[in-house]
Amino acid sequence: MHMFENSKSRLDAISDGVFAVVLTLMVLDIKVPKTLTIADLYATGFSVVIYFISFAVVGQYWTFHQELLHTVTQPSTNFLVLNFFYLVFICLVPFATSFIGDHPGSRISATLFAIIIFMVDLFQFILFRSVIGEQPKKENLNAHDWEEYRAVSLMGLVAVVYILVGLLLPKWILVVIALGLGARTLNNTIGRRLQRQSKAK
Repeated sequence: MHMFENSKSRLDAISDGVFAVVLTLMVLDIKVPKTLTIADLYATGFSVVIYFISFAVVGQYWTFHQELLHTVTQPSTNFLVLNFFYLVFICLVPFATSFIGDHPGSRISATLFAIIIFMVDLFQFILFRSVIGEQPKKENLNAHDWEEYRAVSLMGLVAVVYILVGLLLPKWILVVIALGLGARTLNNTIGRRLQRQSKAK
């Protein structure tokens, strides 16, 4: 054992701290309406919808990230660097959320939101590949591990669709992202239920 090694506990701490701050910052964009006019209530309602979708997006990333770190016992310097790049784009989600809230239907705001999601998905995929590559044998990965890896790979492909929607149909970006979240949740739920049933037989 070396005297100086990268700390797994510090990696967990900084990662969870970033996620906690990001999830908290997004709610600050919801402003109490100054009047009870239809326009002000609509603007507040729109901010709440964006908040729920963005919260679900970041929450999903945290779920995958904590599963990813579960098997990491001694993070390499390369892994730490990749994780910081991943967290950089996680930190940009509140900015993108605020931007799309201030400019709903804008091609620029919708595309920027989609690009940030794509970058998070890209580094998430690279991190998963890094952990899988450190396994001495691919046979050590069970069905659940492969299911998570496939889900992470699919998220990157879906993010490309988000970018296309942001460019071509910016007004529908939030709807498409919400549908993507729902589809992934349903897919994971069905996949895990099938795994449990196969184990029970």
